[in-house]
Amino acid sequence: MTGPAERPADPEAATGQWLAALGGQPAATAVADPKPPTGAELAERMDLLAIPGQDREEVAAGLPDPAGDPARWEALVRCHQQLYADTGPDTPSTVPDWPTAPAALGAAGRYFYVHLYLLALPHALDRQRRLGIPDDVVAATFADLGAKLTTYRLGHGTGGFDRQGWMVRHFRGTLHRLGRLQFERGVLDADASGGDGAAAGGPAHGDPVLHVHIPGDGPLDPTGCDASFAAAREFQARHFPGAPHRHATCHSWLLDRQLAGHLPAGSNILAFQRRFTAFGARPVGDDDVLEFVFHTPPGTADLDRLPQKTTLHRALVRHLRTGGHWRTAHGWTELP
Repeated sequence: MTGPAERPADPEAATGQWLAALGGQPAATAVADPKPPTGAELAERMDLLAIPGQDREEVAAGLPDPAGDPARWEALVRCHQQLYADTGPDTPSTVPDWPTAPAALGAAGRYFYVHLYLLALPHALDRQRRLGIPDDVVAATFADLGAKLTTYRLGHGTGGFDRQGWMVRHFRGTLHRLGRLQFERGVLDADASGGDGAAAGGPAHGDPVLHVHIPGDGPLDPTGCDASFAAAREFQARHFPGAPHRHATCHSWLLDRQLAGHLPAGSNILAFQRRFTAFGARPVGDDDVLEFVFHTPPGTADLDRLPQKTTLHRALVRHLRTGGHWRTAHGWTELP
């Protein structure tokens, strides 16, 4: 005997609960609340965030105003307060846990956090100016939001954005793109990494480090990576002199040493791996590989339909077909 069928979720109730959760975040007064931008201001902000042309009309149409959509506006204001409730760009802080909007909100929900960052941009730029960050670094750093819109469309077939937690770093001023790579000021968390590099002369738990992130917009050319690492130490010393960094760390499937058995010896990826000394745990990272390389959301990959256009494509799929797993690996290196 079976019980009654489970009732489908009420879309209005789900939306109400989501708005209530965001609107119920603790009030904070670290910075002034945002104001709706004018048409010209909105266009300028979209340019700086590199929002793709095919997304701009829906983004502009869905931006709420305090009178027309007070509940959504209040939710944005509270997110803006939490975004800047940190202690500033010199101190890493906890990233807010902002839930993705319910599907019932449609485009207004899929672009909700784009609206947040459009509203948050003036204060973020003020922080960059006070730190003396060059305009080209600012532009390269904030263009990452547009890149995430592009990968969302590739993965979902429609416009949207789901990297709300990731962009907190850019707007708080703890992450900057310096040429090919991104560098984020932080500390080594040995618990999260499954160990540290202290025994081999690397960073210990709690040491300041630069976390290296790899934008997915081109090859890992060794010359470009050399230039990025060379720039990183000088950049930190000039703009953040109170927090010296000796080491950089990277946590990525690109450091999985199994790749050496699948790629040519002269591969850019293998050259990038050789910069780092391995440490810590190696959890399964298949979902990261599929999402980063193939733009396939977790749990949706069909190996028979993935593109096989490059040596990397073929190597990744071949390993998964044989029952293997790709691993997220950790590595440290001394800054030049």
